[in-house]
Amino acid sequence: MHTGRRRTLQALCAAALLPGRAWTQQTDAPSPGADTVIRLNLPGPGSLPFLPLELISALGFDREVGARLVLRYHPSGIRALEDVLVGNADFAALGFPTLPVLMAKGKDALAIAPISGEQQVFHLLVRKDLSKKITRIEDLAGRTIGTSTGSPNGKTYLQMVVEIVLNAHGVAPHQVRWLPTGQNWESASGAFISQAADALFCEQPFPNRLVREGLGVSLLDLSDKRTHAGLAGIDALRSVVATHRALLNHPDGQRKAELMVRMVRRTLVWLRAATPQAVSRQASMRSDKERQDITELLTKTPYIYSADGRFNLQQVRDTDVFLRAAQGDMRFPAAISRIETRWAGQQA
Repeated sequence: MHTGRRRTLQALCAAALLPGRAWTQQTDAPSPGADTVIRLNLPGPGSLPFLPLELISALGFDREVGARLVLRYHPSGIRALEDVLVGNADFAALGFPTLPVLMAKGKDALAIAPISGEQQVFHLLVRKDLSKKITRIEDLAGRTIGTSTGSPNGKTYLQMVVEIVLNAHGVAPHQVRWLPTGQNWESASGAFISQAADALFCEQPFPNRLVREGLGVSLLDLSDKRTHAGLAGIDALRSVVATHRALLNHPDGQRKAELMVRMVRRTLVWLRAATPQAVSRQASMRSDKERQDITELLTKTPYIYSADGRFNLQQVRDTDVFLRAAQGDMRFPAAISRIETRWAGQQA
């Protein structure tokens, strides 16, 4: 490739890695006489762990409860929640283990509904042209790893997970360079196309597509339970819908929380009953190949989502184990103090 053209391409791809402003899937302006407008921030677009939230409007479950759901995408869950904390949205979807970390920084947020189930879709990949040089996790020392990295208030769940993976293989987090990437295809692919990252830690469906398009090679697939040995707390509650405690102190906020939980639970119950093919058909924003990815991934990981939208208390307790492994001697509030179960309920 011509040098000038290569530099232009690299510059464009690198720009895709920068933390960007949120963009909205639906219009943000309520129309006269409209149903209750609920603004939900989430990582994406297109991240499989948050697919249930992208399906709510496609399935008509917001209209069913008298609401209109507006999705606003952010590079990470922490960024999504920080936007809620300053009053720009009602709710955010993010990794549950970040809530005790944020609380330690004075950010009082509570989870009102779980999204995730028992299976994970984390994946560690290396750039295709480095696949013969980086064949083990130990080879990542001194390399640049792209992942969703959060903000000064705390690390994302993804970064904490990959740090546990690195430590388990003798690589300390300070021995690698961190490249902030968003939880979307443009950022993930841009990290490899621009050669800004040597490796990438992200979640499906992006790993499958990176491999298919010849950009990356799999180094570790955490959807396989056999790879979990030695990874403390990896069964922690992955993703939740959360909000500022202050919103729950007012009747209007409580009404929105009730509607939000009803939409989430309705969608999760539908997902558990639907075939992977039926789910992929509802992913209307995706291409045919992306919908095929969804079908294949949900066939492989049928328990990625909560079965009924109730909090699993064992996963909540595993979150404390995870945080001790991820953050060492740092003290955080008990994870159970970061859930509000009045609408979603709980499992033993």
